[in-house]
Amino acid sequence: MKITGIYENNGSININNPIGFRSGAALSSYPISSTSCLGFITDPNNAWGKSPSPNVGDLYDGLLNGQIGGTGNTDYYIDPNQFLTNDNDAWVDATTPGWIMLAQSEVTSNGEWINDSSYKDVNEYNLNQFIDLSFNNNGEWSLLVDPGAIDGATQALGRPAVFDHLTFVLKGSNSAEAPWAIFDFNFWDLLDAGLDISLGDTAYYFTGSWQPNVVNGQELSNVGIWAHDPLFSITQVSAPGTLWLIGLVMVFAGGTLRGRSSKISDGGWRKSSYQ
Repeated sequence: MKITGIYENNGSININNPIGFRSGAALSSYPISSTSCLGFITDPNNAWGKSPSPNVGDLYDGLLNGQIGGTGNTDYYIDPNQFLTNDNDAWVDATTPGWIMLAQSEVTSNGEWINDSSYKDVNEYNLNQFIDLSFNNNGEWSLLVDPGAIDGATQALGRPAVFDHLTFVLKGSNSAEAPWAIFDFNFWDLLDAGLDISLGDTAYYFTGSWQPNVVNGQELSNVGIWAHDPLFSITQVSAPGTLWLIGLVMVFAGGTLRGRSSKISDGGWRKSSYQ
C-alpha cells in the first residue's frame, strides 16, 4: 500500500501541487509506503470485527479494537496497540482504543469497490455524508473529505477528534487458507520522517496505490478501511467542529492542541498466536 499524493482541499484541489517534505528529512518524495504491516495471516480467516457499533472506538468493538473472534476460533484478536508504536500515539481513555471503521466492501465486477452501502455509521451518522472513498481494480485508492461538512461530523463522534492513522485490511480470495493482511499509515511516523503537512484546520485529499495481488499473490476478496482517533486536550478551537474536519482527513492540529494522554495497554489481554 502506498500514498501517491496529498493535496490541500480548500474547496478546490490543485493536483499539480502536492504537499512536500522538509528539507534534509529522511522522507523526500512520493510514493510513501505504509509504515507497518501485519500479515499474511492464514488462520483464523478474517470473518469478524467488520461491523463495529456504535463505531466510536470502544474496546472490543471491531477488529482493530481487540474484538475476539475468527472462524472456528474464540480466542483470536488484534491487539489495539499493534500499530500504536509512536510516542505520540494514544488511546482516548482506558476503554476506548479509538479505531474507527470508515468503510467495508466486497470485490465488484465493475472495477470500483466503494459504493453508498460501503460506508460505516458512527452512532447514527453515516460517514458517506462526510467522506468520499475510492478503491478500484486498477490498483488505485483515494480519500476526499467535504470541507463544509463540519457540524454534522462533530456531532457524530460526540467528541473532538484528530485521526492519526489510516489503515487498510485486505483479504485474499476465498481459498482454503484465505490469507489476509493489514497495512497501516502512521502519520506521526510520517511527520517524524519529514512529511510537511500543514498544521491547523487544513483539509487534505489523499491518493494512493495498491498491488492487486498484494495478499500472498492472490486477488482480493474484500477490503476494510479504518482510521484511529486519539485523545487531545483542546485549549483553543477557532470554529465549531474544526477538529472533526481535521480528523476525518488525517490532519494534525498544531498549536491549538496539546497535552496528549498516554497510550494504555492491558498486559492481561491475550495476544493472538499469529502475531
